Formats: sequence, C-alpha cells, structure tokens
Amino acid sequence: MTEISLQDFTDATSRCTNAQDLWDLALQFYTGRGVKMVSYHHYGTHERDEMELSGLAINAFGFPQDWVDHYISNELFRVDPIPELSMQSTKPFFWSDIDKVKGLLTDQKDYMKEFHGANIGDGLAIAVYGPAYRNGYVGLGFGDVKVEMNATQIVELQCASQIAHLRYCEVTAEDARKKRDLSPREFEILQWIARGKSNRVIADILGVSPHTVDTLVRRVFDKLNVADRTTAAIKGIGSGLLQFNP
Repeated sequence: MTEISLQDFTDATSRCTNAQDLWDLALQFYTGRGVKMVSYHHYGTHERDEMELSGLAINAFGFPQDWVDHYISNELFRVDPIPELSMQSTKPFFWSDIDKVKGLLTDQKDYMKEFHGANIGDGLAIAVYGPAYRNGYVGLGFGDVKVEMNATQIVELQCASQIAHLRYCEVTAEDARKKRDLSPREFEILQWIARGKSNRVIADILGVSPHTVDTLVRRVFDKLNVADRTTAAIKGIGSGLLQFNP
C-alpha cells in the first residue's frame, strides 16, 4: 500500500464530499503505515462519559467479523474501557497499556480478558474532538505484530485522525439534520433486530402478528439495502440510525 503524506492526506480530505470517500481515504492513509484494523466511534452530539452513549455510530475495518458482530450485538461498547480512557488521556496510548490501569470496573476487566482472548493484538487508542461535542474515538490495530513507534509517528496518526474526524463532522452535518427514511415502526423493528430478537419475539413485544413483523423487516432490509439481520444491525449502528441510551 502506497504511503500518503500527511500534507497530501489533509488536501485530499478537504475534497471529500461524503463519508464513504473519507473513510476509504483514511483507510488508505492508515494501512500505508502498517495499520491492519481500524475502529471509528462517533458519539453524535453528546459528550461521551461513563453514564451516556447517545447517537453512537461505529465503523470497523479489518477486525474479525465474528468479533464485530459480538461487539455490536452484545453492546460491548458499554463496557469497553479503551474509548472512555482515550477521552481522559492527554495523548494516544496502546491498548496493552489498559492492563496497567487501576480502578477498572469488574465488567471492564472482564471485557479486557475477552478482548485479549480474541487474539486481536495490540493497537493505538486516539481520541478525536469535534464541534458541539461531536467527539469520537479511533482505534488503530496492528495485529500480532510487535508495535514499535516513535513519538513523531504517533503524533502523525493522531493528526490524521483529528483531521478526518473534523471533515466527517462537516460532510455529515446536513445528513444529521435530515429525517430518516425509516418510519417510527420500522425504526423500532430495527432496534429490536439489533438486540438479537427474532421476528416472533418482536411480534410478542409489539403486540402485532408475526406476519406484520415479517413485512416490516423486509421493508427495513429494502430501505437499508441489506439482506440479513446482522448487516442491518451493523449498518444501523454504523450510520448513526440506532442510538443507545443506558
């Protein structure tokens, strides 16, 4: 993968007019520097803290698909301490440094054990900041390769992440104001799908017939241009359609 200079990356981001092109450009920049996995969490219009996750959107690249599915369907972002601690840190840090942090809650410690058990390897945690608390987190994974980076290389990745995040806030500002295509009932169906509920269970919860739920699920799939429940849930979260509030 050809390495893009930070200057060229900055110039290119200014010309991006949609989130997908920006994501592709960021992946090119990161992978050109040996990054194998990228995770981007965008927290919408509310500041993230341990009490609130509102408007959360997640994009992932390179991570094992079963881990991504598990992370989203089981809402592990609620107990994942890495993004939270990145917002409290003055500079990026490696995921492995979390093991040295004292005071983690039991569920956070359990998460880290599961994370290490997934053999994802080490990576870099970077907090990014935007207007009106549109903050976020960028995770850059290097797999099982031993990571040795100097301060200049880390700062360069941090700068690129911040530049991309600010441009993302710009290109999605209008979309954030637009009314979503899903009807209120279809939106509700998508929420239950993301929580792993079957059509029959959803029908019982909503007090409607399974046939009605089957029809609504097909409409959701059509509008999101997906063919299965997992992809619908991932796309709903990745686009910011789904919001999670404790």
